[in-house]
Amino acid sequence: MDSVPQKFGRNYTLIIQTQRGGLLTVQPPFTVEFDIHRNILSSLNTASIRIFNLSKTNRDDIEFNIYNQGSFRLVTLLAGYGNALSVIFSGNISQAWSVREGTNFITQIECFDGGYGYSNANVPAGLTFVPGTPNKVIIEALIATLAPYFVTRGAVGNYPGAISRTTSYSGPVSQLLTELTGGGFYIDNSRAYCLGNSECITTSYPRIDASTGLLGTPVREQQILTFDMIFEPRVIAGQVIFLQSSTLGNSTQSQAINGFYKVTSIRHRGMISESVCGEAITNLGMYLGQNGPDGLTVVK
Repeated sequence: MDSVPQKFGRNYTLIIQTQRGGLLTVQPPFTVEFDIHRNILSSLNTASIRIFNLSKTNRDDIEFNIYNQGSFRLVTLLAGYGNALSVIFSGNISQAWSVREGTNFITQIECFDGGYGYSNANVPAGLTFVPGTPNKVIIEALIATLAPYFVTRGAVGNYPGAISRTTSYSGPVSQLLTELTGGGFYIDNSRAYCLGNSECITTSYPRIDASTGLLGTPVREQQILTFDMIFEPRVIAGQVIFLQSSTLGNSTQSQAINGFYKVTSIRHRGMISESVCGEAITNLGMYLGQNGPDGLTVVK
């Protein structure tokens, strides 16, 4: 979003791990619909993906139901414009089935982002830290235990202080990270982040305005602002973004809205098809920060 995008020629690549362990790649001309929810809360991101008219062999190979629970199958959806594709969802399948709707066979896939690791990762036996170990070191060590569940390190903010006595940890990793970070732990696109309220990621400040797809007038409630824009696959949960709305002119309300925000939620919904004219919209929720733009800190 550093330059004005040419938002035409929507495209996608969907990669699905099949029952036999291989990878199925789905691309146009197959039509795909999606509804993706991502956020920085200590809850799982979700995706609902519908694919039109796959072959029976591929439909059967994707199927995932209650009898598959306990197994892990990856799904990654990249989307964008032309050949410029970004990952808009990466996670694992929770359910997948196919039905006939009129003349179409629809394959529906329900997914969680990092759901398998979030639900099943437990601290390895003997994970103990000596007095004086910094809290951030402990957080980093716990994030590393998510690697076998295909969750890698994202960014870790400033968590000062150290433990005063020898401490051993046990139990679900997600629960421990949520407690240690005061609710700042989240997984986005299979990457684990631990950030304070006013901490954000990326060192550049992309801009959202009418030229980059802003639709309508943003709505602000206290420190949270929401708006729709033309499908923007490059945005990341926890990212800092500059918003410029011109719909209110130079009014006091406009001046109060325009500025830097931290992205707190992302919803991508729409269709990508060569045969059907469907829309694709991104809804963003953003947080101003406790002390305004100057209070937002970028971390790595």
